[in-house]
Amino acid sequence: MKHLILKSAICLFLSNSLFSQIPPKTPKTPQTTSSSSTTKSSSYSVTYDTVDSEDNSSVSIKRNDNVYKFTARFHESKTGSLKKILVDRLGNDNLIVSNDRYSWIKKENGDKLYDCKLTEDTLKIYVDKEFANTTLVEMIEGLGLTLKDAISGTNSKEEARKNAESELKSAERELARAKRELERIKKEIKRNN
Repeated sequence: MKHLILKSAICLFLSNSLFSQIPPKTPKTPQTTSSSSTTKSSSYSVTYDTVDSEDNSSVSIKRNDNVYKFTARFHESKTGSLKKILVDRLGNDNLIVSNDRYSWIKKENGDKLYDCKLTEDTLKIYVDKEFANTTLVEMIEGLGLTLKDAISGTNSKEEARKNAESELKSAERELARAKRELERIKKEIKRNN
């Protein structure tokens, strides 16, 4: 009886190990890449290259335990709407205007918390997470998603919802497959008794 239980446990373990590997997902478009690693670091970039130069843009977001970086290139026709978003969120207190460059720099106790620079076709945001508090970091990360959507014409909330639904369906399929495999193994064990 002990050997039967041991064999059953080994079969379940091996079948779970063999069948639980998920094949890699094919990227939706070659223009979007996303990666993350165990060091709590992730980056995201999206590039839209079209015949109409006004629709061409690129957005790159990098974040890890120490920094948050947002870099974007876009057509100059989007500068006005981006400036409005930035003024609404960051205000005028830390705004420095020099020629066609708008800079928001926030310092506290001599430490730079964030630096945001907008020109007619580029936007760069840098946050030092060692000095900025969690609330400020979350606000800037939310601002980054809003800016990405404004620049690229995407909808981050809708993309996240679709990704979550896709992952849920995939997990449900894997669970159903694992249950079928478990039933098959149980039947095989009964036959061998």
